[in-house]
Amino acid sequence: MDQFLAEQLIRTYVEGWKEYNPTKILSTLDPDCVFIGSQGQIFRGAHQLIREVEKRIAGEYSPWKFSRWDITTLVVANELCFLEWAFEGQRFFEGASLVRYKKGKISSVREYRTTQPLWEASEE
Repeated sequence: MDQFLAEQLIRTYVEGWKEYNPTKILSTLDPDCVFIGSQGQIFRGAHQLIREVEKRIAGEYSPWKFSRWDITTLVVANELCFLEWAFEGQRFFEGASLVRYKKGKISSVREYRTTQPLWEASEE
């Protein structure tokens, strides 16, 4: 996959989340994509993921709002993308996503995140 297109797809995907824009998110996804969230939930198919996004935006679970989602590292190699990010909503955490592409769209996203704030280990 073209590196520029791969980077643009992931940046558009993240912007769609930041803008609470399901249409923008959907524009980046292969219809059969698989999304595995950092809390373990699996969504199969773009429309299942978009329904979940719409539920969150509507506040079905609780007020859903985030103030930040910054990409700190982005590496593309052929049909694979790795990104690290910093996310802040009800709390702050950092994480990484492994993204795969198929036919010019995102075909899978697997998220990983920190469970505690980062801290320096002592050398004792």
